[in-house]
Amino acid sequence: MIFTLGVFVVAILAALLAWGRLGDHLKVVGPTKDNYRGLPIFSASGIILIAVEALVVANVYWGFSASIYGSHALAVLCLVAIFGLLGWIDDTKAQSLAGGFEGHIRASLTQRSMTTGLMKLVGGVVVAFFAVWIADISEGLVELTRGAAIVALGANLLNLFDRAPARSSKISLLWFLLLFVPILVWGDSYSMLHLVWAAGVVGASIGLAPSELLERHMQGDTGVNPTGAVLGFCTLLVSGNLVQWGVLVILALLNLLSEKVSFSSVIERNALLSRIDRAGLRPRGIKS
Repeated sequence: MIFTLGVFVVAILAALLAWGRLGDHLKVVGPTKDNYRGLPIFSASGIILIAVEALVVANVYWGFSASIYGSHALAVLCLVAIFGLLGWIDDTKAQSLAGGFEGHIRASLTQRSMTTGLMKLVGGVVVAFFAVWIADISEGLVELTRGAAIVALGANLLNLFDRAPARSSKISLLWFLLLFVPILVWGDSYSMLHLVWAAGVVGASIGLAPSELLERHMQGDTGVNPTGAVLGFCTLLVSGNLVQWGVLVILALLNLLSEKVSFSSVIERNALLSRIDRAGLRPRGIKS
């Protein structure tokens, strides 16, 4: 527990310091998008999250190779690097299209070419299968498919929630706690060690949250997709078959629901969710 929490805190501090030192330079050379208030800001600060998680994986495996499976470390690196690359492409090259699976498929058929969004979806499924396979955490095609689906749907779900400053960070922290607390109460130290990978990405996301709430940047798909993918992967590492089937059903239903329902509208209509969502936001009358 102490080790996992230590990685979480170190990742927070690393992301805070990295943005403090590099943020001004990244805003000059990096891509920009209009945020939810129409203000142009740096739109791919998730590159810092990728760098922090890569350092976490390298240092954890180097220092604890006797306790950590190398295949797990390699799988996490693949998820972070490839989901991050696909997210970067979508952040920098995406056209303004209707969102969701249906929107991307329709746009690809209309344009007779693969959109960046569809490339991200297809590529995400492929890398999810590859990561679960090389991690050797499934037996048979059914378990492999279930695990890959959890990873891919987790990445996409976190992306669907990323419609307001630091909302994805809050959701990722909730997901992390839903894994951490049950293991703390009923699990063992080895299960807790598996959460170290999630501690890195969630910690980095939380470290970027204060400046994101001040509307200095967005993590973008570059950071959100790897975070969701690693959380999905860690869910596989610490849960059994029954829990995994339940998680798969929940993720699938939420992804399908997003095609018809706006999560932002649901959050806005619920007083508690709205208060949590707006916590830390800059007042609307103030510009950064």
